[in-house]
Parts: sequence; C-alpha cells; structure tokens
Amino acid sequence: MKGIFKIKGIVGSGMVLQRNKINCIYGTAEVYSDVIMEFRGTTSITQSDEDGNWKIEFSPGEAGGPFTMNIKCDEHRVEFTDIYVGEVWVSSGQSNAQLPMERMRFSYPEDFALPKNDRIRMITIPINWSLDDEKDEIVDVGWQSNADEGTKAENISGGVHWVCASPETLGDMSGTGYFFAKRLSKELDVPVGIINASQGGSPIASWLSMQALEEMGDKKDYLKQVVEYLADGRAAAKQKELAENQEEWGKELYGSAAKPDFSDGSWISSDEGWTEVKLPGNFTVEKAGFYWFKKIVELTAEQVEHFNTYKTWLWMGTIVDADTAWVNGVEVGSTPYRYPPRRYAVPAGTLHEGKNLIAIRVQKNSANGPLRFFEEKPYYLFTENTFVAPCVCRNFEARYESLYPLDGERIDLTGDWKMKTDVQVRDMPGQMFFEWLPTALYNSMLAPCFKHAIAGALWYQGESDATHPAEYKNMLIKLIDLWRHKFVYGSKDLPFVIVQLPNWSDGWNEDIASKDGGWANIRQVQSDVAEIAGHTGLAVTIDAGEWNDLHPEKKKTTGYRAAKEALRVAYGKNFISPSPKAEFCEFKKGRYVVRFDCGNSSLVACKTDGKAADLNSENKDKKVYGFSLLCSKKGVESVIETDAELIDDKTVAVEVPRGVGDVLELRYLWADSPAPVNLYSRNQLPAAPFKIKQN
Repeated sequence: MKGIFKIKGIVGSGMVLQRNKINCIYGTAEVYSDVIMEFRGTTSITQSDEDGNWKIEFSPGEAGGPFTMNIKCDEHRVEFTDIYVGEVWVSSGQSNAQLPMERMRFSYPEDFALPKNDRIRMITIPINWSLDDEKDEIVDVGWQSNADEGTKAENISGGVHWVCASPETLGDMSGTGYFFAKRLSKELDVPVGIINASQGGSPIASWLSMQALEEMGDKKDYLKQVVEYLADGRAAAKQKELAENQEEWGKELYGSAAKPDFSDGSWISSDEGWTEVKLPGNFTVEKAGFYWFKKIVELTAEQVEHFNTYKTWLWMGTIVDADTAWVNGVEVGSTPYRYPPRRYAVPAGTLHEGKNLIAIRVQKNSANGPLRFFEEKPYYLFTENTFVAPCVCRNFEARYESLYPLDGERIDLTGDWKMKTDVQVRDMPGQMFFEWLPTALYNSMLAPCFKHAIAGALWYQGESDATHPAEYKNMLIKLIDLWRHKFVYGSKDLPFVIVQLPNWSDGWNEDIASKDGGWANIRQVQSDVAEIAGHTGLAVTIDAGEWNDLHPEKKKTTGYRAAKEALRVAYGKNFISPSPKAEFCEFKKGRYVVRFDCGNSSLVACKTDGKAADLNSENKDKKVYGFSLLCSKKGVESVIETDAELIDDKTVAVEVPRGVGDVLELRYLWADSPAPVNLYSRNQLPAAPFKIKQN
C-alpha cells in the first residue's frame, strides 16, 4: 500500500537466505524515501519509487549464521534476528506434501527426541486462497511496522513465522519437507530452509496462474470457474449457502440423536438392540447417521495398575467417516473426517478392575459406500512402554511390535464387537473447497514467495488429478515452466524434484495388476515429465506408501529419496544414481529381456516374505515380482501376471506364457498398490514402474 512502510514477501526472523545468489528484500514506503539495510557488515541503500515501491538486491554470501538484519526508513527501524544463509527449497503439493510430523510422532519418535537443530528451518505458508491476481505478501499475515524505534520484527503482531526444528516445533513441520531438509543439510553441511506451500486435496490447476491456463488453450472449463467466482459477492454468497446447509444438516443429525448416558451401567449389562460384528470390517448402512460400536474389556487389578502407571493409548485404526470415542463414559477423543489414524490418550484412572466399556460413535456422512474400520490398521489398548507398529509393513520401512515389558500392557481390540444404529438422516450436503479452484493457491500462497531466492522446488502432488493423466501431463509441464519464470531469483533451469505417487488402493484389490492403469498412469506421466522438463529428478516411492492409507507415514523414505535426487540434479553429485529405469527391451526365445539403467549401481532381486522385501537378503532363485502383460486374444484384452527373473546385474527376463494371444504391452508394477516390490538397485532404490508398448 502506497505510503505505508511495509516489508513484503516472506522475510522474517529465523529465515534462511539462499547462499551465493542475488536475494531480494522488498516492500512499500512513502514516495522517494530512502531505505537502508545492514546485513553481515554490508550496507545497502535504495529509494522507493513514485508509487512507493522499493527493493534491495544483495548477495548474502557463503553459508552461515545466525545473523541480524537491520532495515531503516525514516523513523522506522526493524530488526530481523536469527537469520541463516544456506540452501532454500520450495516444497509444494497436496496433503502428502503438507502432512505434519505430528501425524508421524509414533513412526519417528527418535526425531522428536532430538535437540534443537538450527540448520533445519521451515516456513509454513498459511492456507488461503484468492482468484484476483498474484499477491506479493502472505494474505492476512502481512508484516507492517509500528514505527517504534528499534522494533524487533518478531514482536510485531502477525508476521512471517520461520521456525527451526526442535521438540517444540517439529510436530507442525511437513514430514516430507523436514526429512528432505535433514538429509540435504547433512550432505551439504549447510543450513536448509523449506518454504512449505501446500494444501490437502489441491488439484494442480490451483497452483497455476490465470495466464498459464489461458496459454494452454484448452482450459475453458477451468477459466470459467475462476470467472464465475470472481463476480462480486458470488464466492461469499456460495460460502454462506454451504455453511447454512452444513449447519442445518448438523442440527438434524445431533437433534435426532440421544445424548449417550453411560452412568446407569446398561451399556455393559444389556445387549438389547445390539448385533454382533467383527472389527475391523465393512458395514453396509442404509442411510447417513450415527452408529454405535461397543466392546467390553475385562482387566485384572495388576493390569489396571500398569495402565495407571504409564500413559495409555486407545488406537482404533482409521474409520469412515468420523467418530467420537469413550472409555468407561470418559470421552477420550474424536476425529472429524476419515483419514487421520485414531490415536486417543486415555486419562489415568479411567480404567478399573473388572469390566471396562469402550464405545465408539461413528458418523457416516452418506449412504454411499460402507461404514469402514480399515483392515491392517492397529486396534489396541496399550501402555506407552510397549511398541505398537503405527502401520503395517507391505514394502519398506518395517517396524515390528515389541515384546511386552513385565509391566507393559497391550490388548488387541480386533474381533468381537457389538453394533447398533442410533439415528439415520439424509446424506450430508455437498461441500466445496474454494482453495481448490484454479489459480486460488497460486495467487495467495505461492506468489508471495516468488522474490525469495531459492535453489529448487520439490513437488508432491497428483492424487487429486489421477483420473485424467493426459491432461495432468500437460499441466505439470506448464507448471514447471511457469515456476521457473516466476521465481526470478532462482536459476533459469530451476531444479525440480517430482515425488512419484506411492502405492495406495484404499484397501480394495491392492496388488492386482490393472488393465486401465489407475494410479499407474499418473506415475508414468510423472516419470515422462521428469524426462521432458529437463533438470528434473524423480523420487520413486512405489514401496513407501500404505495400501490402506492415502497419507502414508513413511515420509523419511520419501524425503530422503527426494533429497538424493536434489543432490544429483541440483548439486552435481553425479555419483548418486537414480532409481533403476528400463532402457531397452527385446523379445528373445519366448520371453522379454529388459535391460535397466542403474547408473553407478546394479540390480538385486531381494528376498521377500510375500508382502515385504528384505533389502539385506537376495532371492536365491532371482525371482522378480510385479511384471504383467496386456494381451489381446480374439479381440478381447486382458492382463496376465507373469514370472520374471534377474539374469544379470542389469537385466530381467520376463516369461510370456503360451496361449495368451498378442502381447500389447509389457508392464512392471502396473497396479495401484503392488506387493511385494523386490527389484532394487544395490543402493536400495526401487526400480521405477513402467509400461512398454509392443509393435
């Protein structure tokens, strides 16, 4: 705003500046005012222009810190402290780029026990959206001087919030971004700053500009959405309508439901109206509404003493859609939507000797699809001094449940439960997320970062666009080109690292080779774009997902592999090899022979127990899993899973069974959640999924 002294962008105390590149500090002031910046013993001076805009370009020098930056303009004095110089990366995408470390507290307790690390820093851009042009400051979190002499920026209301990794801050950090920064900082021996600009569910169009969509020529439907909600008052009116609809539905749901009364003991003594069920499982319900599940757990005095001595957890896997849980009438937790794991702390003194009641009220939002308690999720009542694996190991990052200590307790809650209907209502009204609209996040979350010098960009997105891979391919190519132009203080060929989507299938036919492709198609697109865009790495994570969870917790694998690609693509570490990739295929003597490019490494067929691969042991028979053939016989297409073996350290032979007809495509890991995955390079990277069309 003209005339008001303001520092824009994402400048703040605790920030990381990109080493050995031109950086920029910018903002507004009174017309023709002198602005003076002092940093690392150097003074830079500029003057605001006729519109009140000013900027200072400078090189922060070699890596190091902490430093202080002072900025003066007329009576305004601002001090930014605790600044480091190192490497800065943007990490962007949807929920898996966003997923905070707090969700992974039980997967990585060792990281939460680490001391403060000043060399790992992150700014999480607040979620906001806008359709009317690019913003040059964080919406509603802009910094503005109060003109007091010697003002410290961190004491000003609002502001930009950079934090360093510590036990107090780690939970709010993106897991992917944290592990990426941790590995990069260790390998480069410099501070690393992550600009985390991500939002759950966001399609790629929300991270593109209006101009970019117009230039693509075939995005009229996307542009129409923007124009519709740019109309004065249209977005606000729609938001009001949606909120009123949700409120009315909530009144119907809760107004018809009886408030649970656990005081009279009938929940334990009577089973009238309840039916026996098994958990986990899928339950068909006729309508949306509330559904109750209960289980009686008998405890001895000794068990109760142990539960009251140590922190106690109730884990109930994941549930469709929402739930609230009670233990002996004490509400221990609730979750408003389907994805988070149900991990509820049970207060000391809640459990007692004899019969204990666990009651779960599940909210189903529509009659469509089953009410689900997901299989292969942990369902336990346990003390913190035992170890319960947060997720099942299908491919990688195995964690096995520990044996009981003498005073530890762990009660398996799978098996017999009882269920009854509380209240049934109409389906929940439809929802709309305005931040998912085309350009919405680009304008409000990404644009304010454009003048912050960066070394590269990490992109973890695609789940929301998996149904239209061909369109996604063009849009991802456009996004990379757009960002390379917009991050003006990055290199012209700004390095990108794409995280290829991991294995996932929502728990349905997880390892069946697919005819149409499903997520396999989007993985192929991501692989193709990495080749087309140039100076772009691909982090292959086909073994780092969870077949029954859209938000896998194995972010250490994801972040570390992405960091390896960054080291290779952005920092010239050519000795680091990418994941093995098929480079040549020929048909010989009734089988396909596929040769892989392994860089400086070589292939190994790992031993497997049928679900997970042991990267430290090799298959004696050299068997490789995951190959399939798309065949046509008498005009009918089908997918045939087939045998394969490793015949040397770079080559796999794939059998073609007799009578399958014409082979149209040779495929590898062409399933939503293939298991097991056992073809790796000796540096423990999985071979990338692929399909090869046959002539």
